[in-house]
Amino acid sequence: MNPTSPRRRRNLWRLAGVSAGALALAETVRLLALWRQTRTYPRYWAARAAEPLAPNALRVVAFGDSAAMGIGARRPEESLVARIAAYLSERTGRPVHLTNLSTGGGRVATVLEHLHLADADAVIVVAGSADAIARVPLGQFRADVRELVERVPADRTILSDVPLRPGSKPYQKALAEVADEAKVAHADFARAFRTARRFDVFAADFTHVNSRGYQIWFTAFRPHLDALIARLSR
Repeated sequence: MNPTSPRRRRNLWRLAGVSAGALALAETVRLLALWRQTRTYPRYWAARAAEPLAPNALRVVAFGDSAAMGIGARRPEESLVARIAAYLSERTGRPVHLTNLSTGGGRVATVLEHLHLADADAVIVVAGSADAIARVPLGQFRADVRELVERVPADRTILSDVPLRPGSKPYQKALAEVADEAKVAHADFARAFRTARRFDVFAADFTHVNSRGYQIWFTAFRPHLDALIARLSR
């Protein structure tokens, strides 16, 4: 039979249509799972914050946006903030009481509204991406970051750099300059992902990272966490 016959072409088009439909369905399911995370993950973090404070526990408080919530990870335990808490517990041998006060779409100004530190041993902030997306005026962003670093304990705080995305470079530059001036550590997002050289790190929306992406992001925090552990052990 002629390979370009009408019958063969119809079969190929049918196969292409079925394949496209299956891919679209799979993508829809993955997007729906992400949407569900925006409802279920806040409940997970609220439950963790409500846990009793164990004797000799490290008190870790996190602030930020949906990335700090762990949207995109298969489970909240595979998020960036949960990995940080697990690492601190493993390295110190102490339990960790984790309070995650992040909010979807949270900007640095949002963090300032929720900045209740009590007696935190470690403060984690993952914010700036929403500012870049919303094109918050750079002067305002810089002022917000400056107020943030003035209100947190410099030797117990780690900021995340602004994730790589179109338009984020000037926001990252402002965050780094203000944090360096205040001697507040900031985790090098760009270097971590450049070193990893992986492309399978995105969730279904291609905005958030997946569990593998959060593992890579965590590596940017690890040197600063080690320095924090050394200070806590003195």
